[in-house]
Parts: sequence; C-alpha cells; structure tokens
Amino acid sequence: MTHWLPDIRGRTGPRYRAIAEAIADDIQAGRLSVGTRLPTHRDLAWRLGVTVGTVTRAYKEVTARGLVDGEIGRGTFVRDPRTHGWGRNSDSDPAPVDMGLNFPTEMAETETALKATLAEIVADPRDLRLASYDINGGRREHRAAIAHWMAGGGVAATADTTLISAGAQHAIATALQALTEPGDVVLCDPLTHPGFIGCASTLRLRTVGVEWDGSGMAPDALDAAIRHHRPKALFIIPTVHNPTSLTFVEGRRRDLARVIAHHGLPVVEDDLYRSYADADVPPPLAAFAPDQVIYLTSASKHLSPGLRVGALHMPPRLRARGRAAIRDTIWMAAPLSVEVIVRWLADGTADRLAESKRRAQKARAAEARRLLGPLVAIHAEASPHAWLRVPDTWGGSDPAAALLERGVVTTSGEVFATTPGAGRGRIRLALGRPERHDDTVAGLQIVAETLLRGPAEDRAFM
Repeated sequence: MTHWLPDIRGRTGPRYRAIAEAIADDIQAGRLSVGTRLPTHRDLAWRLGVTVGTVTRAYKEVTARGLVDGEIGRGTFVRDPRTHGWGRNSDSDPAPVDMGLNFPTEMAETETALKATLAEIVADPRDLRLASYDINGGRREHRAAIAHWMAGGGVAATADTTLISAGAQHAIATALQALTEPGDVVLCDPLTHPGFIGCASTLRLRTVGVEWDGSGMAPDALDAAIRHHRPKALFIIPTVHNPTSLTFVEGRRRDLARVIAHHGLPVVEDDLYRSYADADVPPPLAAFAPDQVIYLTSASKHLSPGLRVGALHMPPRLRARGRAAIRDTIWMAAPLSVEVIVRWLADGTADRLAESKRRAQKARAAEARRLLGPLVAIHAEASPHAWLRVPDTWGGSDPAAALLERGVVTTSGEVFATTPGAGRGRIRLALGRPERHDDTVAGLQIVAETLLRGPAEDRAFM
C-alpha cells in the first residue's frame, strides 16, 4: 500500500504503540481492508520521521494482536479475522499442556452418562422422532424443559420465549442477526469473548468497548457510549466474566438496567459460566431489564460441549427474527442432542455432572492462586479461567510465545480486546482444558517459573 499513513497525532505514550493503535483503529474502521499490504518498515519510518526499529516494534505489536501477518520476502498484510480462531484446539501428538480454550473438566464421567442415556433412548418404546426434521427453534416440550432450567437461574423464561440453538456460539450469532445489520455498532466490554468478536466481524459489525471501573461496566460510560455511537445492541458478560472472572454485583446490574431501559437499547447477555459463580451470585441482567435483554446460555461449559445445545430467552418483539436467524443458519439444533440434555435435566444427571465439574474447577483455581500468587486474579471460587498479570520485566517481549516454547498453550490478553491497549500485559489461562488435574498443576508451575524468571534468561524471546 502506497498512500495510507497512520494518524498518530494526539496519541500519548511510546511512538511504536501510537503507530500500532492507529493501525488497529484503521483496521476496525475499514480504512485498512483484509489483504492490504502495509508499507515496508523503512518506508513507513521515513514518512513518519521515526526509526525503523520503532516501526518494527509497532508491526510486532499488531501481529501479536492477530491483526496482521508478516511474511518474509512479501511484506506485512492485514489478516482476515474470520480465518483465525482463538486458543489452540489440536489433536497433534504429543500435545502440550493446553490452557488456551475453556473446556469443562471430568469428561470421562460425562461420557459414561451419555452412554447410559443413549441406551435409555434406544430402549424407549415411544415414537420420539429424533432422526427427522424438527420444529425450527426446537419442539415445544424441549423448549419447556430448557426454559425451566433457565428460570432456575432467575430468568422469566417459558416455552414461548425460548429458542434452542446449536451451542453458545450459534446463540450469539442468532442474537446478533436478530438485532443488527452490517455496519451497525455493537457496544461490549473492553475485554470480551473472542467468539463474539469474531462473530461480529463476520457480520460486519463495528464493536466498541465501554469503559469499566472496579465493579465492571460503568453505567455513566455506557450512557455516554449510547449517546455518542447510537448502537443497535450491547453484548455483555456480567457473571464470571470472560476473561477476568469478575461478577457484577446486584447494584451495578440495576444501575446498568436503568441506563439500558432509558435508551431502549437491546442487550445480549452471555451467561455461560453461572454454574461456576459463587453462591451469592445475583440474578441475571435479564431479571432487571426483561423487555430489553436477550439472555443466552449453553450446556457446553458445564455439561457437554460435544452435544452442542444452547438456548436463548428472547423478548416477544424479537422472537420472530431470532427464529428466522436459526432457520437461515442451521434450521434446528439436533433433536437427539437436545433430548439427551432434557433427560439429564429431568433425572438429576445435569446437577450431578455440573457439581462434579464445579468441584474440579474449584480445586484447579485454588492451585492457580497458590502457585501464581499476586500475579493471578480469580474472582469466582470455581472460575474455569484465570486472568494473569505479566510482570513488568517482560517489557515488549512475548510471554505467550515463551510459554508455548516450554509446552504450555495460553491465550494472550489482547485476543480479548475491543479497545486499544486492553489486555496488554495479560494472559488468560483455561484451567479446565487439561484432562488431568496434575497436568493443570504442572502447567501452572511452568507458567509461574517462566513469568517470574523473565525474558532476560532466554534471549530468543527478547
């Protein structure tokens, strides 16, 4: 590209970071499209009046954020975010200690339960019709059972307000399709689930992070963002937030609900981790703004990701568009998978499996606190993820790359960022991903030793 130049006027901080943030802003705004070749390090340095090293460091920064790819001999190109996921999900052998993606623990117990339930289904004399096309959004008896489950968490869900999706990621896509058109603005946390970020990008939406304070999303900041950006929706994770694990207190939820109701802003509330929250967890945001909130949850994080069963509770005015979004993507969640989950909810298997996974996650979170001490923030006793502060000694070095070299997969904090600089100097650890508790402990020990030692002892990561 020959004419583009990053606008770094008025940006504070080091020059390399100002350049990196200008590149990120231009990519998000569409001024730099996918596949665009950025200027060479030397050319951009000359045009901006900075050193080549400054440009090199800026390009390294945006590469670490996953925004560009550098190819030796060809140059640096804007990446297509739809072709790059988050974390690592590989069946290569031997596998490292993978703490990149949030997986539930104790899956052997889940597999045993699944075999038993499938045997029950096979032996059931009724005509269940699980191999045929089903009603778009789920048959009524399935929706009633799923609605009863959601109602137990404080949502006023009924069979008529519930739609069944193929997991949480599909639920997010369904909600966004029901609320937005390409080019619309969607507000969100400054750090949020990468699956939402990727989905918003695919739908050609503009995401804008809203400022937090120590208790979560700030109501005043939300009010200002609504007035300034005129968004079509808000995506929020107020319970065991991903990646920070923070849970918003009830007072903060009520304050946010008042702002939301005042502006009539539709909200997508992601509540996947409620089963890992502490005992005093407040009701969902949907309980305080029922006419505005699409509430979504899933069986993936606490029962079985392989069954791909999620659900949405939708206000009446949005239900038709939600059903149409499911129709236009997958038509229906697999009836067999939904039948399994419904039986587990009815016979107590779901409670037993969820409690087993909660106990295991609680033990792993305790190990993370013990081994990582002040470097780690875990706000929920049984949080499946830990938010880690990288010591200042790492400077501009890449601790995630250093950890991968030592056999531990992690997720860089910037993968979760929707505002410039968010997540910098942070790492998220998925504590449930390793199959065995001992593997999690071994991975945590490597993380602690590597980060506390710093990059100076391994020049490859400077």
